[in-house]
Amino acid sequence: MFRAVNDYMAKLNIVTDDEIYQSMDSFLKKTKSVVDFSININYNRYIVDIKLDKYSVGRADKFFRRFEAAVAYPYSNISVRYNEENRVRYRFATCKEDKTGVYMDIIISGL
Repeated sequence: MFRAVNDYMAKLNIVTDDEIYQSMDSFLKKTKSVVDFSININYNRYIVDIKLDKYSVGRADKFFRRFEAAVAYPYSNISVRYNEENRVRYRFATCKEDKTGVYMDIIISGL
């Protein structure tokens, strides 16, 4: 899966997108299970750190699926999950038909 994500990203022009940023910010502010979050940009890539009120891998996965649906472009997206001791990390990329895309490193943990 790691290679598939890398191959997918190699074909994209990775940019930041104010509309995607606003979608992330709005979704995270509205979601009751999110206690705290930060969205940072590093070299045109978003680093999204999310703290949930109750953490488990299953809850994080359900949360990520809703987050993905809220922010992904309708054309295409791909993700891979890494389980780390007390958190999960998703590499997520989505793109438009013109291959302009957004990449996110999403870290989900508990308090």
